[in-house]
Amino acid sequence: MTNTHDGETRTPEQVAELFAIAGREIEAIEQLTGCVAQLHEVQAAKAQLATLTPAEVRAALEFRRGTIGEAQ
Repeated sequence: MTNTHDGETRTPEQVAELFAIAGREIEAIEQLTGCVAQLHEVQAAKAQLATLTPAEVRAALEFRRGTIGEAQ
């Protein structure tokens, strides 16, 4: 048993679990970095979509309907 600063005790298993959780920090940062990159990509796409003409939007929607219909 180990004592904590607040007077509680933790078993070796609990301490080992804390090490396991702390050891996943790099993985969590990498996942977050990927999510942020994906968010930037989404925001850039939305900004480009906002500049499309109505005709471009219609053509793209028709194209998507056609490819979705082919997939079914």
